[in-house]
Amino acid sequence: MSELQTLLEAGVFAPIDVTFAEAMRRLSPRADPHVIMAAALASRAVQRGHVCLDLATVAGRALVDDDGRAVDTPLPGLATFLGALEQSELVGDGTTVAPLVLAGGRLYLARYHGYEGRLAAGLTARAQSTVEVDEDRLRDGLARLFSGAAPGDEQRRAAALANLRRLAIISGGPGTGKTTTVAKILTLLQEQALAATGTPLRILLAAPTGKAAQRLGESIGASIDKLDTLPEVRAAVPRTASTLHRTLGYRSRTPTRFTFGRDRPLDADVVLADEASMIDLALMTKLVEAVPQHGRLILLGDKDQLVSVEAGAIFGDLYGEAGGYSVGLAEQLERLTGDAAVPVATEAGPLDDCTAQLSRSYRYGEDSGIGALARAINRGDADRTMEVLRGDRTMPYGEVAIAAVDPKDPLGGQSAGALGRVILDGYRGCLEDRPLEARLEALAKFRVLCAHRRGPGGVELLNLAIAQHLRRAGLLERATGPYFHGRPVIVTRNDYQLELFNGDIGLMVREGERMMVAFATAAGVRRLPAARLPAHETVFAMTVHKSQGSEFDRLALVMPPAASPILTRELVYTAVTRARRRVDIFGDEAVLRAAVRAQVSRTSGLAHRWS
Repeated sequence: MSELQTLLEAGVFAPIDVTFAEAMRRLSPRADPHVIMAAALASRAVQRGHVCLDLATVAGRALVDDDGRAVDTPLPGLATFLGALEQSELVGDGTTVAPLVLAGGRLYLARYHGYEGRLAAGLTARAQSTVEVDEDRLRDGLARLFSGAAPGDEQRRAAALANLRRLAIISGGPGTGKTTTVAKILTLLQEQALAATGTPLRILLAAPTGKAAQRLGESIGASIDKLDTLPEVRAAVPRTASTLHRTLGYRSRTPTRFTFGRDRPLDADVVLADEASMIDLALMTKLVEAVPQHGRLILLGDKDQLVSVEAGAIFGDLYGEAGGYSVGLAEQLERLTGDAAVPVATEAGPLDDCTAQLSRSYRYGEDSGIGALARAINRGDADRTMEVLRGDRTMPYGEVAIAAVDPKDPLGGQSAGALGRVILDGYRGCLEDRPLEARLEALAKFRVLCAHRRGPGGVELLNLAIAQHLRRAGLLERATGPYFHGRPVIVTRNDYQLELFNGDIGLMVREGERMMVAFATAAGVRRLPAARLPAHETVFAMTVHKSQGSEFDRLALVMPPAASPILTRELVYTAVTRARRRVDIFGDEAVLRAAVRAQVSRTSGLAHRWS
């Protein structure tokens, strides 16, 4: 058995990693074994969400499996690795055709090196392109739409910035007013366009998932109706959004290629992409290239949230550490907003003049336990996290708590432990005999979140346990199949014909002899025969990844019994900030502390391309 096959059986590599490495061996039969091993490691890095392999992090160390256990196969030192790679015909520098690229001590699969270079070039070019505006009109618009704003208001500054640049990158946590700010940005843009040409800008709204797109359109529509602007301006701001894949022209036969791109740009003057932290390297590259040169791109998200499932932590990579703007832009922002001192960076990077951070939360005040908990987690402060959860002596927070559970029986069996009681209370409203509208409203207010899909504390086992628990309590009927009255479901695949999208949540209800699925929409309750439902699954519990873009009044976060690579502060922060009113965490304190201290680390060379 080859060394790669041994490592595959040991859980170090996945089949795709070994297949790729063996393909490299066939391309170059005399290749140094260190190069073949590096190829497998580079493939593994991409599968784990990295854009490339940082050779310094693995050289001279023992290999480990997915659970962090060391395998008795030490890797060569960095000099040996680099020497073998630099001499190999399988490795290039990005200017020649080769399946692997070595740059700055980082080893890439050639496709991802190409994506990274194209994205950096596209963003840099767009960042350097300024826009001529009617400053008097923009100043008046900012004063009108942000009337009553305090000096130094972050939302007003972000709105001014987005009107001055062809690229705007706006980050803010939940409750910081991102969509309200964007609604005002789009209003200001349309006011400028209508005054200058009489023709409104063509604006496209997009998000990574169908649910996020629906929420984006609804939020902007609700915000626009409240703004002080002319009816024709209000009418020129769109109220519907689409998924990024649909916006770019998804083609099922060539899923990695879209209808719109560099050679055929979108018919748009402004493209706004929400939940940008969920956008991976490949999709972000294609999005940037699809926006026409004259157009504007606005990226909206939370850089502290979970990163994309696929390769890259792109939204976070776009933020520099300058903490200010170039002198010229700072002076222009001061003129437009009336702020006395816009921060200036001594050495502003190429994207720093395009970034804005919204840090003030209008949802979580200073006395909010959820806000205090989120801040502690975001800082990686495990001691403060526990202090907030327990209620410190100066502020006994009432809306956050932590309780231990038995990993083998987290719901407490017949005696219904703390988690079991929370679940009964949380799901009672959607399962009792009430009007359907009220049941759907109750379902939208509570959710159980998990870090993992499988294993103890994972979604699959917990969904089964919750259903059994609710049946014991008489709230859920016994079922012999997947279709049963009271089953909440989440759509897992977009179906444009049915207008159901990944992330949509409905409730199965029996109506006469038929099993239907009811969905809450802006137009009222929508019913669909259960048999017509696209790919879906039960959603008493869902992963934190799936919850991105959603909000609940109350949630229960169930921790796994042991730390894992997935369990990081970003995951816990994302979970906690899905809640408006209450968060209950169930699990071991040591596991939570380890999660808060762990941070997502995605290797890429994107930040190096700005220097």
